[in-house]
Amino acid sequence: MNTVAERIPDATAVLSKALLNAGRLLGLSQTDLGVIVGKDRSSIARGLDPQSKSGELALLLIRCYRSLYVLVGGEGADLRHWMHTENRDTGGVPAQQVRSVQGLTRVLEYLDAMRGRV
Repeated sequence: MNTVAERIPDATAVLSKALLNAGRLLGLSQTDLGVIVGKDRSSIARGLDPQSKSGELALLLIRCYRSLYVLVGGEGADLRHWMHTENRDTGGVPAQQVRSVQGLTRVLEYLDAMRGRV
């Protein structure tokens, strides 16, 4: 009987990779991501603990990405356009707003509300 050791992914590596992918698709640099989660950009690549404050902020940004992805039908150009264009409903440019906790939650609440209407 052959047994293959099941490899369980490391949660810190998975979160880090998801954050980097979401950031890239939203048109955010690694420096931007570092400001958003409160970590140096190089430490993000080493992993983020989902239970830490930085990990929680990363999860919120990933939720923003997922909600926006659904709203724009997965179009990468539309994702980036929405993030980098003035938005009257959120009161600013989302890519700049998500750099603070208050702005990140405001953008997320808006996207969740819009997604509920779809």
